[in-house]
Amino acid sequence: MKRSSRVAFLVAVLLAAVLWPANIESAHAAEAEPVGDVISIGSPDAPQHVELYLDPLCPYSGQMVRGQGAAIGQRIESGRLRVDLRLVAFLDKYSASTDYDRRAIDAAFTVADQSRTSATIWGFIEQIYAADQQPKEGGATDLTNDQLATLADRVGAPQSAQDMIRDGSPSSFDPGAIAAHNLDLLKQFPEPGVPLVVIAGKPLDGNSDWLTGLG
Repeated sequence: MKRSSRVAFLVAVLLAAVLWPANIESAHAAEAEPVGDVISIGSPDAPQHVELYLDPLCPYSGQMVRGQGAAIGQRIESGRLRVDLRLVAFLDKYSASTDYDRRAIDAAFTVADQSRTSATIWGFIEQIYAADQQPKEGGATDLTNDQLATLADRVGAPQSAQDMIRDGSPSSFDPGAIAAHNLDLLKQFPEPGVPLVVIAGKPLDGNSDWLTGLG
């Protein structure tokens, strides 16, 4: 092999070695996007698919996310799980601002729309349910738009999402309509409480061992 050909070959090998991990990561990168009343999180080709109903103010929803959120996130990022997140707001009137649920839902849709990455949106969901962040039902305070924007920043949401949340700018989403439609769907189940996981049409208590049952 000529020297020039050998040098070109070595350069090609080195480039392939550098780019290979990035290409693999891109191939398995989980996706996220708002679709109608749902935030779809994870690869469309994931073998496991669930619907998840949560209320931002609900303490039981918070219990679930704090207990299982990391495991759910790992399955999403590994390409094994896709979550269709349906957020409801029936506890809105019990928030200090009387509109916290709707503002949190709008913030979640904004983060999903601006980032389109599952790690960012699921990280934001985990943040709003964190023990030191989730407001108390009937509590004296809840999270301001500025605080919600700070949580978006914490998980690496784009500056555009942070600014929209912080300013309370009108978005293309209607959180009230989204929550109302998802609540109508939730009420079709025998026990329409949250957190609720739906697998192949079968509703399960979100705080049950449903995740292990997926295999």
